[in-house]
Amino acid sequence: MIYRTFLSIFLAGFTAFLTSAAPIIMENFADPALFEVNTRFAKISGDGQTLEVDTAGTKNSWNWIWRTKPGLLKPSTRYTATFRCRVEEPLKHNQFFHLLSRPFSADHPEFDTMRNNTGDSETFREVTLNFRTGEKSDYSFQIHTHNELRGAVTSLRLVETGESEKFIPAITGAAPYSGSVEPLPAGALEFEVERPRPHAGTTVKAADFGFSESSADNTGALIRAVEHCRKIGAAVLELAPGRYRMTAAATVDFRGLRDFTFDGKGAVLFFQKQGRVRNFRISECERVLLRNFSFDWDWEADPLASLVEVVRVAPGTIDFKFLEYEDFPRKDTRIAVVSSYDPATRSVGTEDGFDRSFEFNASSPRLKREWLAGNLLRLHAGNLNLFRPGQLFRMQHYYYDMDAIGMDANRHLTIEDVNIYSCAGHAFTVDGEQQYWQLRRVRIAPPAGTARRPITCTADHLHIARSRGFLKVEECEFSLGADDCINIHDCTGTAVKSGPNSIRTRKNANVSGFRAGAELELRNSDYSPTGFRSRIETIRQIEPGIREITFREEVPEPSRPGEPFVMFNWRFDSRNIIIRNNFFHDNRARGLLLLGRDITVENNHFRHNEMGAIKIETGYTFNSWSEGYGVSNVVIRNNRFDTVNPRGTASDGKARDIYIGVYMKLDPSSERTDYPILSDILFEGNTFRDSFGLIAFISSATNVTFRNNMFLNPTGRCRELPYRSAFFVTHSQNIKIVNNRYQESSHAPHPGVYYDEKSVSGLIVAGNTVQSAIKY
Repeated sequence: MIYRTFLSIFLAGFTAFLTSAAPIIMENFADPALFEVNTRFAKISGDGQTLEVDTAGTKNSWNWIWRTKPGLLKPSTRYTATFRCRVEEPLKHNQFFHLLSRPFSADHPEFDTMRNNTGDSETFREVTLNFRTGEKSDYSFQIHTHNELRGAVTSLRLVETGESEKFIPAITGAAPYSGSVEPLPAGALEFEVERPRPHAGTTVKAADFGFSESSADNTGALIRAVEHCRKIGAAVLELAPGRYRMTAAATVDFRGLRDFTFDGKGAVLFFQKQGRVRNFRISECERVLLRNFSFDWDWEADPLASLVEVVRVAPGTIDFKFLEYEDFPRKDTRIAVVSSYDPATRSVGTEDGFDRSFEFNASSPRLKREWLAGNLLRLHAGNLNLFRPGQLFRMQHYYYDMDAIGMDANRHLTIEDVNIYSCAGHAFTVDGEQQYWQLRRVRIAPPAGTARRPITCTADHLHIARSRGFLKVEECEFSLGADDCINIHDCTGTAVKSGPNSIRTRKNANVSGFRAGAELELRNSDYSPTGFRSRIETIRQIEPGIREITFREEVPEPSRPGEPFVMFNWRFDSRNIIIRNNFFHDNRARGLLLLGRDITVENNHFRHNEMGAIKIETGYTFNSWSEGYGVSNVVIRNNRFDTVNPRGTASDGKARDIYIGVYMKLDPSSERTDYPILSDILFEGNTFRDSFGLIAFISSATNVTFRNNMFLNPTGRCRELPYRSAFFVTHSQNIKIVNNRYQESSHAPHPGVYYDEKSVSGLIVAGNTVQSAIKY
């Protein structure tokens, strides 16, 4: 292992953490003073060697089984746990042990520094877990289970271990690095999205089909107008300026149109409906333009979200006051999610804030409730220990519901000069083999001067489940949504070998885009290549959610017996993405999720994105989503990042603005792969202001370069972190962090690069300087 460092760094002092041996914390389950056990599901054997577990018959997907008591583990300390475990009939019902490093006081994963699933063997198998606790004083090593499980954990040994983390500081007056950082990625290729070609088709007026401001519902009229345009091959469909009610549970379907323009002429389409039915669908179109219109929702009758205050918490009940209403208009409203709210920014995202789902899905059972007054609601619920009187929340009444505009299988599609003031669900969704399309001057933000608008879209602003890529997002504003600003990925899933030429998918694998003739690649569970890439011969359902897929070629054995394959369906390939000159701000979750190839992100402004600005990742799970075929050739330049992780969302216990890494078996997880599924990534010329913790967490990657960026930290935090504005690198190769500038700040006392010596190679850290003042 070779690390390239330089004389100026050594003269400044190369800092290493403590590496001396430390004592055994626990051996076996013999001393009950050290731990708690959930006697409903587990018992300790008479010799204190074995934890015997049986969760059969439980109605809960997750159950805590065992955990060390508060104070046994030190804060910010590294530990190793070794044990043997087994599970009866592993994988039959997606059951496994779930190991955590979590504060004893937390009932959510926000502060987890280790998450690992194990239990794929009927016989006892050795497991070793290395983890580091966070800053809180009550971290606990915990054993949970997923689904109904019979099994056992034995021979547990928990020891405090020496550090493998090293630190290279940024220093005052560092000499610039003049060595090579090649090869550098180029990012996306420039390309054009074709607009409608002029032709002899007529211009159709929607008013001729009954589309009118005086109508109680204009959905049917607009559907008829679009269908007429399709039949006659019209060139343009025009609305007229005005405000139009849309109340029917039906979708306006722009399907199979060619060289067509939908011109809203400034019209506002005003929706209020029920059922999971999107507003517009655009599918199988070519050279189509939609422009000059706005979507909104009837907030007076049915608010999408509300600003509430906790006024009372008691065992089993919580009272919420609706602060902007004397009499809330819809007493049967759904309490989908509450998110901590910052009155200064008028958006979600507060330090150490949290979310709580009550009735997340529209089909979720409704909790018992009582209206104590016109604006005072008592909700009967469990798991209320984090709530305190005086806390403010944005309460969502919708989440994944109707969606504004859904797109699939279009080519050369443009949406421009459109406002999404508000909508129930995602603002934009994309699926299928869509290619060559763009959003230009699209604004997702409330109309000026409106009150009681704490939310725009109640899910992602732009969600790409699958595509063929070639997307531009330019001069847009995405704000106040309930999830990520842009989420770009292709769906994957896991499967096991079931015959010489066949595989069988897991229940959670997304196979809706699989079909005979599609080219499927199989990766090992650590994302390393198997060398297998073949077209599907047949696909058939074995039982609900499980498919048998056969190929002409023989399927190889996985690299690790019993481990699944990860499937990449190359019908889809979300690549060649340009995101330029946009403003992403004040949303819940992340700014951008980039799970594709050949991407350029430049000249954008990211502000107050609740859980971090950018995630570059790939991952699979056994119980929920699996997304991404790896990431490569990404350029992120000349962007401004301002307070982009106010909540302090962390990876392995470290808060970060940028996350580069994987999740495996569960999301999030602390499992890493040494195979660099993420590669060729460049951050240059960016400005980071008021990072909460790390600038970037980098893992499972190769050839990642941060150069010529600027870091400013003028603002203090309630919880000051010693690694603020630093980097952390683990399980990676050829990472280069050079010629970056820090403005000296007491809030960022240790600028520089932390790295895991055991899993990092080819690291270059040089020329990173600290200055007393930086022109900004």
